[in-house]
Amino acid sequence: MIDIPAVLAAALVCTVAIMSPGPNFVAVTHRAVTAPRVEALALAVGIACVSALWAAAALFGLGLLFALFPWLFWTVRLLGAAYLVWIGIRLLRGAGAPLPGRLASASRGTLARACRDGMVTNLSNPKAMVFYGSVFSAFVPADATTATQITMVAMVGAIATLWYGGVAWFLAGERAARLYRGIRPWIEGGCGLFLVGFGLRQAFARP
Repeated sequence: MIDIPAVLAAALVCTVAIMSPGPNFVAVTHRAVTAPRVEALALAVGIACVSALWAAAALFGLGLLFALFPWLFWTVRLLGAAYLVWIGIRLLRGAGAPLPGRLASASRGTLARACRDGMVTNLSNPKAMVFYGSVFSAFVPADATTATQITMVAMVGAIATLWYGGVAWFLAGERAARLYRGIRPWIEGGCGLFLVGFGLRQAFARP
């Protein structure tokens, strides 16, 4: 049987965390206003898939593997930090460049790349798994059934899909795109600085 109260309690905490601004939100925002809506949605799906992956890893033992082999956690963490810094620098360098017109449609290849970009962005922050581990340790009973655990993983994926998909859908509208183009240098400059700072913090902060 599924422990519904435990799932709902964990869902509330996970919703607040997923909705908090971070690299995932920056990635979705940028793609939504510079690419076809379906491409932004594909990126959101990639982010949601990895959110579910982090949740599954926290529930089914990867956290223990990281605890046993700290070098593995730090390797993933430093690679992720380097990726975020790289993306941040790209935003800073391109903030003042002319923005090409948005394409009317996206090919299968661009959708696959968008989904991949979403996955890599979310994979760049392994501390997300630590967060899910702390949430599940608080709300998942020691004798939780497999059905309860699978439901929690699906819950995380669903929340991430709804939130980031909703952000992508809204910001891909023409009004949002026009507003973005008007203040783009400030937004992309700010987002670039945020990602560089977040990446450096991830690289040098204590566990």
